[in-house]
Amino acid sequence: MKVFRLEGSSMLPLFRPGQAVAVAPGRPGAGDCAVYVYGGRNLLHRVAEVCPGGAVFVDDAGRLEPHYVSWAEVRGTVLGGGPLAAGLPGLWYARLRRALYAANPFN
Repeated sequence: MKVFRLEGSSMLPLFRPGQAVAVAPGRPGAGDCAVYVYGGRNLLHRVAEVCPGGAVFVDDAGRLEPHYVSWAEVRGTVLGGGPLAAGLPGLWYARLRRALYAANPFN
């Protein structure tokens, strides 16, 4: 297990800037929040889709375009964050948040 300190606000209110999160190694499933390396930075976002070679990640705020990350770049699944940070409830929550943002991006 590793601990990562978060930057940015794209996963509010589940995860806050400056918060430390524990990450279990291994491949996350759809709806899980995970840490991965992208553009030289460690990021925490949600898995929208699992693919054989990696996963498609999205942010809950709907500000970032979905992007593919290979399994080699995924650091693991975030532990904690409550029931909306994992699995099917997390996937529904993220889709609802992104739909609301798309309808009113000035929230």
